[in-house]
Amino acid sequence: MPLSRRSFLVDSAIVSALPAWLANPELASALSSPATQTSRTPTAGELYWSSLYASSSQRGTGPKIPQEDRDPRIAYFTDNAGTRWVEDIKPTELPAFQEDAIVTMELSGFRAGKGDTSKLAKVKFAQLHLSCQRVTGSEFLGPIVWASLATIFADKASKLPSEQSLNWNALTGNQTATSNESQSANPRLTHMVLNQGAGHMNVAISTTPTDSPLHKVLAVLITGTRIMSPLLGFPGIALPALQSFYDFYGKIEQARTDNFLLNTAQKDVAVTQPGLDNAQISANALKLVSGDYILLPKAQEEDFQKDMDKLVVQNGYVVERDAKGTPDDRIAVAVPSVSYITLSVRVQPASAVSASSTVTDPLLDSLPQSGNAASSGKGTGSKQPPSKKQDEK
Repeated sequence: MPLSRRSFLVDSAIVSALPAWLANPELASALSSPATQTSRTPTAGELYWSSLYASSSQRGTGPKIPQEDRDPRIAYFTDNAGTRWVEDIKPTELPAFQEDAIVTMELSGFRAGKGDTSKLAKVKFAQLHLSCQRVTGSEFLGPIVWASLATIFADKASKLPSEQSLNWNALTGNQTATSNESQSANPRLTHMVLNQGAGHMNVAISTTPTDSPLHKVLAVLITGTRIMSPLLGFPGIALPALQSFYDFYGKIEQARTDNFLLNTAQKDVAVTQPGLDNAQISANALKLVSGDYILLPKAQEEDFQKDMDKLVVQNGYVVERDAKGTPDDRIAVAVPSVSYITLSVRVQPASAVSASSTVTDPLLDSLPQSGNAASSGKGTGSKQPPSKKQDEK
């Protein structure tokens, strides 16, 4: 059978992502079990993962998210303005630079609310998925996606994650990173190049059914009680490859509707003022600026809203302003019924990122568009429409 270049790249990406899984006889047996191959009615998780990266023309036409009341509501915190819903960020608060944006998203913390603790106690593993996708890319390969899939707890669902146990170097396979790096060791999607400051984002937290093939896989891969145990990280991957992998992942996870704590449809995001005008995202796109974000289920937003004016983010967790007691006590008493994750976001223009940083597109091998690149006439690896200000000139 003839093998196209696209098929080769997609299949190679999937195989290279699973070396530990395929090399272990127990894992190979779990992945080839009848449960992953029989023709049966797909679970809610299978439908969710297979439709997660639908194109803009397909969005809204595929299967709905497993639980509408688990669609995340997002709050934004700064020392000056306090805590407010992300919808209240004004367009003028976004940076106005015209070049590509370099974005870093760092998982700061995860806390299960009292209402979800009993649900989490019934399973051994839960996974966090976070991804950010460019709106443009090569005509041949499609857009690039940065994604992480990590186990946020094992065995002890009610145990709060400790800062020392969050390790992105292990998640991405970068075990040789030096200990004197200035960056945090928390799981991160780093140096994401969003053309013209626009992109798409997905977030999900799902528990693993104990009778699923994925449960068998994780039981071999992850030993002991660890928070943020490494599963898979994609620092930059072509969209078709990630689509194929998550279709496969859904089949082995086999999550049911009640397994989802958070589940998003693809959310459009803008990180610059020009990004808001990008024709490939919605006019109602989420506005993300540098700062701390709290993601919680829609079902729990009213509980969060009641105490919102006195909530702050400290060291990656939500606490009440001027709260006393130990750090764990402060975390436990703040909005106790609400489950949440926190993200720290940083937005920079491409020209502000040092040349020694890895900011090239991994598969397109092209530099992001910066002020210097634009003035020198260098390309960006994909054709970009001129900005409105350039048109006016």
